[in-house]
Order: sequence, then C-alpha cells, then structure tokens
Amino acid sequence: MRRRHLPALALVLGVAVGGPLATDARTLPRLGPAPNFALTTSQNARLWLTHLRPRIVVLTFGCTRCAACAEVLPTLAGVARGLGGEAGQRVFFTLVSVDPARDTPAVLRAFGRERGLLAPAWLLLTGDPEEIQVVTRLYDVPVRRDGDQVAPRCLTALVDGQGQLRAAYDQTDLDRLGADLAAVLAEGASR
Repeated sequence: MRRRHLPALALVLGVAVGGPLATDARTLPRLGPAPNFALTTSQNARLWLTHLRPRIVVLTFGCTRCAACAEVLPTLAGVARGLGGEAGQRVFFTLVSVDPARDTPAVLRAFGRERGLLAPAWLLLTGDPEEIQVVTRLYDVPVRRDGDQVAPRCLTALVDGQGQLRAAYDQTDLDRLGADLAAVLAEGASR
C-alpha cells in the first residue's frame, strides 16, 4: 500500500534532478508525513523513525559496498561536521542499508568506525530483507539487484522535527542539503 505523498516525493525528485528547489525556510515545501518504520541499529537495538522526533533526520538509503554511496556519505559527513554540536542533538544522520544480507549490525559498526559515521550524530540501520523492501517501497527508492550486486539509487530525504518530509535529494543535487537543513533548523528555532 502506497502512501498519498509518494507522488509528491517523486515529483520533488524529478524537479530536483531538473533544477534546484527554493531553500528559503518560507518556501521549503512540506511534502507530507515521512513514512514510519522500525529497523535494527548497528548496536542491535530496534528503532522507529518516530523515536527521533522532535529532531530533524537526514535519511539516506545506500549500502556499504556501493560506489555511488561512497561519494554521498563523505558529503553528508561534512554537513554533519559543519553542524558541530547540533549533529546528534537536533539533527540525526541515518543510513538505511538496502543490502541487509551483507550489512549486518556488526558490518555497519565497522563501516561507521572506518568512515567516521559515529554516534551520536549517525545511526546506521539494517533489517531483514522484507523490512528493507517495505521501507524502500515506502520511500520510493529503486534498488537494482544483479546476482550478489546491489545498486541502489542513493536517495537522501530531509525529515523535520514534526515528522514531515521536506525535501529529497540524489547524488546530483545533494549540495542543496546544507542550506535546506539550515532553513529547517532556523524554522524549528523560531517555534
């Protein structure tokens, strides 16, 4: 069952690939509620997306063996470092692995340590294949599988502290994230 906002998410992705959306806090759209899900952290704990409220979540889909993700994650890590103490307090960066057969909690822990994707700013999530399939379907994240190779579209979504989807990015427009995140942080501070 698809949620009503997914066509809007697909539209945003289409617009984002064609050109930037406004990043001003007054015009950053509310695309609808971010679909909730529960997955397993790299510390083997169960986590629901709603448990992260009222914090902002930068939700990224990828895997540890994906070449495209290897380009996305350093960009996100730079954004997280630029937030200083806000990362892990007001903003969480979350990687949802789309390759649960390989990306076990132990593999994600080692991957996070190697790449500097550490708590409290980073949450690395996995699950069983059916759970991951549901989450990627909810967020309209295509994942190609060819034998033992997994090639996701490394989508990143920005979820505000009220659980509203605010923007979506692929590798080509991830440079907008910093400004969009600053706008959502400013908007939250004014409440």
